[in-house]
Amino acid sequence: MPAHISEIFNSIQGEGPYVGVRQVFVRFEQCQLHCAYCDTPQTRNVSGSYRVEKAPGTGEFYSLKNPVGRDELEEIIRKLWSPSTRHVSLTGGEPLIHADFIKTLELEYPLYLETNAGFPGKAKELRDKISIASCDIKLPEHDSTDHYSELLKNELETISIFNETSTTFVKVIILPETTTQSIAFAVDGVESIDPAIPFILQPVTSSRKVSTERLLELMELAGKKLKDVRVIPQMHRMMGFL
Repeated sequence: MPAHISEIFNSIQGEGPYVGVRQVFVRFEQCQLHCAYCDTPQTRNVSGSYRVEKAPGTGEFYSLKNPVGRDELEEIIRKLWSPSTRHVSLTGGEPLIHADFIKTLELEYPLYLETNAGFPGKAKELRDKISIASCDIKLPEHDSTDHYSELLKNELETISIFNETSTTFVKVIILPETTTQSIAFAVDGVESIDPAIPFILQPVTSSRKVSTERLLELMELAGKKLKDVRVIPQMHRMMGFL
């Protein structure tokens, strides 16, 4: 069972509590959401080809035809692995759409999943295969879907599933218009699962800056109910690496 890939490369994780860790990134195509701040909109649909970094850290790429098979993907990942690399990051797009394909992978490296958490059924299929789960919670102002209540329910269920078997954290993108009311449902939902789950506020990377005062206000709200609340920006955007 092949899958559609956008790109594969070796770089440094720029988001969340694992920022600074080197990983091989496998970016899948297809996503069910349409977030206003999306920085990879080209991955929402399938394409006829994907790009692969020639050697770890070079930033030079060559193209191959989609879709990719399991053996081909595993070979590429092994070639891009390096002594300081620690995980294979499955990102997108939305990698859970490709859960059936991911289940077939036979890699000796830990899998780090970056997901919008919208598919709890798919999460159950991968719960024993994922080492680290980075789960998003979308906010109403993200304009991700026309069915927000359903998405939030699915996200919380997915977080609960991965929290039982994987190292799990939650990431919330903060826009300038985000308020304490916006994130209250996310905070309450995570508290109901496990208040010790790390809760990462990630200011959107754009010309529209989120004020320090707003971030501190949001941290105070979350900190009343959750034990590990942090603000971590997109470091790869700030430093200019892939």
